[in-house]
Amino acid sequence: MSNYIDKQYLDNLESKYNIVSDEEYSKLVHFQTTNDIPFQRWYPYREGYSYELVDKLIKKFNITGSILDPFVGSGSSVLAARYNNLKSYGIDVNPISIFIAKVENRNYKSTDVEYINEEIYKLSNIKPDYRHRTTEFNLADKYFNDDILQSLLQIRDFINDISDEKIRDVFFLSWLSVIESVSNVKKEGNGLKYKNRKRLKSGYINIPIKEWEDEHFPENKFKFVKDQILSHINIIFKDLKDNRIQSPEPNFYLGSAMDDVLKVPDKVELTVFSPPYVNFFDYFEIHKVELWLGQFINSHEELRKLKRTGMRSNASATVSKEINNHDEYVNHITNILAKKKLWSKKIPDVIKGYFDDMETLLRNLFIKTDKNGRVAIVIGNSAYGGIIVPSDLLVAEIAEKIGYKVENIIVTRHLTTSSQQRKYLTDVMNYMRESIVILKKE
Repeated sequence: MSNYIDKQYLDNLESKYNIVSDEEYSKLVHFQTTNDIPFQRWYPYREGYSYELVDKLIKKFNITGSILDPFVGSGSSVLAARYNNLKSYGIDVNPISIFIAKVENRNYKSTDVEYINEEIYKLSNIKPDYRHRTTEFNLADKYFNDDILQSLLQIRDFINDISDEKIRDVFFLSWLSVIESVSNVKKEGNGLKYKNRKRLKSGYINIPIKEWEDEHFPENKFKFVKDQILSHINIIFKDLKDNRIQSPEPNFYLGSAMDDVLKVPDKVELTVFSPPYVNFFDYFEIHKVELWLGQFINSHEELRKLKRTGMRSNASATVSKEINNHDEYVNHITNILAKKKLWSKKIPDVIKGYFDDMETLLRNLFIKTDKNGRVAIVIGNSAYGGIIVPSDLLVAEIAEKIGYKVENIIVTRHLTTSSQQRKYLTDVMNYMRESIVILKKE
């Protein structure tokens, strides 16, 4: 007999659906596989999947109509649509995501490529002007060596003076792309970690920041930053020279996935997306350096507003939002969790809010989806207090309630969890997984 308190519930819910494993998809659900793929390698975007996943789904379902991604990220879905000469739409609440996806998915002419080459030459010849520049970002002095920060800000001014918007955006994307690599912090887990923090067998130690900077950055900081940016622009230049796509440019909407789906003017034949998982990751916090330095935000209130607009996958997004859609399966899990001692009392409310948003999104997608159209959702399960949150099954159950047919749930890989969680999940570790939920509107 299982020691897990709710295994029968999980098994009964799973038995309703066709669960399949397909290793072909496992490598496609990770953005790490895209480092050598033209266009997708223009920005080191960690959260997402390869355009090849969407390409595979387009061919599998013989899609000839419009494509939609309500969490467009860096634009994998719309890039796949372009490779297949299909009309596409992308929505995202993060202005950086919309910017990346737009720049990667524009139609560039041969004259644009020539212009990029001219600006590469100009950038390669600029020298430090030693003028002190400031930024609204109050943590910049902690996150950057001062000479590197000043180099970044001077080159940003150079880029802002490029008259042609398309060319300026290419250079600005390259500038954004190197920020993390020239900083003192890195994206890790649910936030930013200092690079001078070193892990030893005995624990973590902090290397003095001056010592760490001297070891990792050359003496000529301006040349170092400039060369990083030029190296990246040359990758873009090569992609545009060798792989230009001339197909419909996607249409983008900056805003909430839940609401803005209804702004899409066409019916959609295939929607593919990967929402934030119920893992309490605050993706605005992870991207805050680029948001501030890139001047996508200019105040803490603007950052807070962005966080409140996103899907309720973390505590920052739960402020003053009511639950409009009550689901018995979601309530079953949150009622169990409410009785447990958790690291945050907000966990049950975040889970309720998350699936409330998911139901709103799926209902709006149902309105916009063509008859016989598909919705494919890449989603990961999670665990709190020794209790599995089976997001793939809950999404399937909610979708079925709305009127979709759940064609199958494709398990792409199994997820790890902390040793503390693992001891409670021995009998149900097969539910700690990442899946693609395939829905059909009949």
